[in-house]
Amino acid sequence: MKRMRPFSFYAILLVIVMTACEKESRIPIPYDGDKVVLNSLIQPDSLIYIRVTKSKPVKEYGNLRFPELQGAAVVLQENGKTLPAPEWRVINGRGYYVSQGVAGVGKEYTVSVSYSGLASVAATDSTPPAADVRDGSAQKASNRVKFSLKDNIAEKNYYRIRVYNADVVNGEIVPLKHDTVKFRLDPSFNNNFIDIIGNEYYSEVLLTDERINGKEVLFVLQTSKEITASHMIVEVSGLTRGAYKYLDGTYSQRLEERIDFSTDPVNVYSNVKNGYGILGGVNARRLSFAIE
Repeated sequence: MKRMRPFSFYAILLVIVMTACEKESRIPIPYDGDKVVLNSLIQPDSLIYIRVTKSKPVKEYGNLRFPELQGAAVVLQENGKTLPAPEWRVINGRGYYVSQGVAGVGKEYTVSVSYSGLASVAATDSTPPAADVRDGSAQKASNRVKFSLKDNIAEKNYYRIRVYNADVVNGEIVPLKHDTVKFRLDPSFNNNFIDIIGNEYYSEVLLTDERINGKEVLFVLQTSKEITASHMIVEVSGLTRGAYKYLDGTYSQRLEERIDFSTDPVNVYSNVKNGYGILGGVNARRLSFAIE
């Protein structure tokens, strides 16, 4: 049983962004004053969820929640045309400004936010095309997962790869909750990336098409544990340059249990003018298949 379908579980993407922006360190970090923090990863065919909070000094080590800015004036534009105003909603205890329609592919979006007492902010990004992935497969009791990716030579492409154990629920293959598979690129097969393959296993891998530009490549992933699930999902996301830079810069905050702040904690990419955060485009494609 093999099939490929667009990614529609936007909540997972949103959790990643919010986690990245709500962790604090215990080392002195310069503070430029209160600013609007704008975060949204825009997925085609999904509503646009916009998180708007206020920054604060990194000193309240036990409090990871940033103040929500309910009542802000949020303007959403698509290709320069103003869309109906996003509506405030509380989802799982957090407030979001939610679009009234779904995002499209290849569209440019601008989000502007005004709030009394703070400088207005704005950010712009587009929605990228979906990755051309196919032929996902794995065998039970092994530790290898395979799929093919065909890169478009006409574009500069950025990718994120994730893998989930899965099961069939109501006829659909869905990821098991909190069961992201840790993996690495198998050094025996992925010759294009041999110099960047390490010994660690990760819950996601970020790549550019620098080494595979215009090629169709068979990816072989080596999982950290033996495969025992009945089904698996390989998710390959096309990213905009801004989304790639942000996800790459916040990797430790989002995914590692122990955060190493020996690197510069302030040096995180943001495309939000006069504020902090990210407006990025993501187009996730999922290969769902039964384990052989």
